[in-house]
Amino acid sequence: MDKYVLDDPDIFAERSSRVLRLADGRCLGYAEYGAPDGQPVIVLHGTPGSRMLFESTDAVARKMGFRIVAPDRAGYGLSDVHRHETLSETAYDIQALANGLGITRFYLLGFSGGGPHALAAALLMKDRVQQVALISPVGLVSDVRLGSMSGLHHFIFSYLGNSQFAARAYFHSVRSMITWFPLSAEHIVSQYATETDRAILDQYGLRHSLGTIMCEGLMRSVEGAVQDLRLCCGPWHLPLHQLETPVSIWQGSEDTIVPPESAYLLAEALPNCRLEVIEDMGHYWLFGSFERILDRIRTKPPRRNRALRSAP
Repeated sequence: MDKYVLDDPDIFAERSSRVLRLADGRCLGYAEYGAPDGQPVIVLHGTPGSRMLFESTDAVARKMGFRIVAPDRAGYGLSDVHRHETLSETAYDIQALANGLGITRFYLLGFSGGGPHALAAALLMKDRVQQVALISPVGLVSDVRLGSMSGLHHFIFSYLGNSQFAARAYFHSVRSMITWFPLSAEHIVSQYATETDRAILDQYGLRHSLGTIMCEGLMRSVEGAVQDLRLCCGPWHLPLHQLETPVSIWQGSEDTIVPPESAYLLAEALPNCRLEVIEDMGHYWLFGSFERILDRIRTKPPRRNRALRSAP
């Protein structure tokens, strides 16, 4: 049975650093933000990332009456390394988290590399997930041309996604650089972002925070990031056409971190999806619009296969 690990209250009692002991003995780290008794939203971070990504949403979620539950996916942060052979298998960790916390019905949000994992979990828990929100998601990258991306991210998706050895070497180098030169994380985060992304990161004081989030995610291991690329850059083998749960996708038209075209293709593959293209925005617009997203998923279920474009 899944249960809390509270051996050291000074470490684990705080809402930002909790751990669930799974039935197979693994530890799954997670954080909670917002209203403790609010409507549950399980949120999945990107690649690389950690549960700390959603810390800045605490005040908004508390005001709106949402309980944000943010796990470290396997191999990230406080969560033990575990090899999942397929995307479908990763969904059982999210199911175990919901079961362990006594959450019956919830919203599910996936940011960037968390998007495919969110869809896998929604397919497993069709009767429990009320809506799925995908923000700047890694879409069906194996089925589109990657020309609109930055050179680095083209390299990540097209080469590192097909070589675990190369991916492991790359993320080890990133972790070493961040460990020895902490300010380099801010450079990594902002170097390939658009002007609108940099403005958002500066406006909300997040440029340094994203570096901290990256450090936390890679702290114990790089295997979570390596696994993400292995699972997400090839065929997903998910029966997306069977997912009747409402899905909303928000995608910046000028995203250089993930290819927008892969999100558009993903929207076409989902039978009950609303795609909203945010004009002139990049990858990180989420941080200035979290209230808008929470309001949308609570009040406006998607219409089937509807696409629209909107201003930031």
